[in-house]
Amino acid sequence: MSVINKMLQDLDQRNAADAAGAETSAQAVKPVVSARPGREWFWRTLAALVLAALGWVGWVAYQVQPRALVNAQAVKLAQQAGPSAVAVAKPPPQPEPPAVVVEVPKPEPLVEAKPEPVAPADSFRLARSIETPIGEPTPRPPAKEAKKAAAQAASASAPASGATKVVLDKRERSKAVNELAETRFRRAVALLHQARLSEAEEQLAAALQADPSHVPARQAYVALLLEQQRVGSALRLLREAVDANPTLPTFSLGLARVYAEQRDYPAALSVIEKAGAAAQGAEFQVLRAAVLQRQGRHAEAVTAYQSALAKSAQPGGTWTGLGISLEALGRNGEAAQAYKRALGAGALPPELRTYAEERVRALQ
Repeated sequence: MSVINKMLQDLDQRNAADAAGAETSAQAVKPVVSARPGREWFWRTLAALVLAALGWVGWVAYQVQPRALVNAQAVKLAQQAGPSAVAVAKPPPQPEPPAVVVEVPKPEPLVEAKPEPVAPADSFRLARSIETPIGEPTPRPPAKEAKKAAAQAASASAPASGATKVVLDKRERSKAVNELAETRFRRAVALLHQARLSEAEEQLAAALQADPSHVPARQAYVALLLEQQRVGSALRLLREAVDANPTLPTFSLGLARVYAEQRDYPAALSVIEKAGAAAQGAEFQVLRAAVLQRQGRHAEAVTAYQSALAKSAQPGGTWTGLGISLEALGRNGEAAQAYKRALGAGALPPELRTYAEERVRALQ
């Protein structure tokens, strides 16, 4: 028994030693870890690129291979259609551009002839051939007679063509000048609405410089100057217009009024007398009557007032002026009637209304 027990103990010790050795060996063995994990992805990527390149090369090689323009089925259908059918498909024919036919004159046979000087008549006939085609050649006159005829024709046609050209040039220049003046005038009106007076004056001056006969621009310029109490400049513009055309009523009447306000009565009457037929208008007659009245010429003033009243309806101021001249002539009844008409003619300035009422009471 002791021997058996000893053997069992030896076996137990050996098993224990083997187990310890196994654990030691298991701990000594460790898993191998790759030192560079990125290499595996690099090789995979490279392999994918190589496969893609090979695929692209194969596709290109396939596209480069020659192909038949028609397949077997197309050939069979073409044979059935008959000999007139076309076996190979052709692109649709493109329409050809129309051919340009140029007529080339046939060369005339050369005839040897002595060189002759070209007469001026031929040159003149060639110049007129644009309007009148040249007919069949006629026998040419001698050189001296041809020169004489050409000179006469040129002298006869030159004045007419020159006069026509001058007239057309004048019309074109006049139209361009008028358009420029009108443009300047419209700019001035827009600036006046914006109360930009200095700029408007520049535009009006430019309009008159371009076309001195532009009536609206001169009217606006004169009104602007009178509003600014620049009477001297306004008189200059009015005189220029009246000197150019004394019968133009707009500027004649304006110039006469400015003279009357400056108490230059002879100058005012002179302008009215030079106005011609326009001086017979109601406005001219009222102004003339007022000037005559201030000169003490009441009989002429009464005639002028009555002429104005006969032509058109007048405001109360005209009736008041007539009453003053009638009263100065001793025609008190008529003067009282004139004052009453003044009071009934419409709105009167306060001072005139007061005066007319006082004179009516005094003359009754």
